[in-house]
Order: sequence, then C-alpha cells, then structure tokens
Amino acid sequence: MSFLEQASSQTQTRGLDVLEHIAEQRGWFLERQANGEMVMESQGSWCTYQIHFAWNQEFQSLHINCCMDMRLPDAKREDVNHLLAEINTKLWIGHFSVGQESLMPTFRHTLLMQGAKAAKSLEIEDIVETALGECDRFYPAFQFVVWGGKSARDAMDCALIECVGQA
Repeated sequence: MSFLEQASSQTQTRGLDVLEHIAEQRGWFLERQANGEMVMESQGSWCTYQIHFAWNQEFQSLHINCCMDMRLPDAKREDVNHLLAEINTKLWIGHFSVGQESLMPTFRHTLLMQGAKAAKSLEIEDIVETALGECDRFYPAFQFVVWGGKSARDAMDCALIECVGQA
C-alpha cells in the first residue's frame, strides 16, 4: 500500500477515532453502528440524550446530533418552528432543528477536523458538553410550547429565567 493510500485510509474515520479515544478516557459508552457512525447516550437533567456522530470524508468533518428524548406532535409544528427561531437566535455554536421523521428536537453542529489531533480532541469534548448543556437549557421551552400551550416568547422567558439568591 502506498503512503498516499495509507494516509487516505487513516483520515477516513479520523473524527470517529478521536471520539473513541476521548470516550475511552472519560468512560463514555459508544456504540459503532453498521454505517460507520457512532452513538452515545448521556443522562441529562430532563431526559436521556442520544448523541450521534458521523464522519464526512469529503469535508473532513465530524457531524454531531444530540437528540432529546421527546417526540413532538405534528399538530404543534408551527408553534415549535417559532420556538426554534427564538432558540437559535440565542446560540453562538450549533443550532436546533426538528427531524422530519423523528419529530425530536435535536442540537446539531459540525466540526472541521483539519489540524492538530490534540486540539480537535478538546474541540470534540467541548462541543459534546455544549450540546448536552444546550439541550438541558432549552428542554423546558419545548415542554412549555408543546404541552403547556405557551407561545414561543413566553416559553423562552420561562425556560431561561435565572434564580438569584437562596430560599
């Protein structure tokens, strides 16, 4: 095998390999799927989050989807779309969407994987922590809109209220 072929085969799943190394260090359970993707579950404050990782060879990038364990009723799609617009204006990294088939709120982000491997490991850890944090932060807003009957603006106000002091 030529050097070029070896380098090409090594970079094909580089993002997933980095992820496996991080998971091993942190004690995360990762399952590699038949299509080469990986799935991890993490218990959040509100539910269990399922995180999907997919490698894109063409763009040398790792795509991350963090799905909330919440199925949204199709009848609330318009209200949820308003909420998605409100939420996404608050995010600096990534965005939320709702899958057409799954109808689950999902935090999505893609990392370009060119550069030093150690730096990318830190970026992957950071984005996983960010995904979990943002899902925990906005989970109540989805609940308020779908089952509480609140508007997107009211749901955001309720979900993002910060308590000050101690009782």
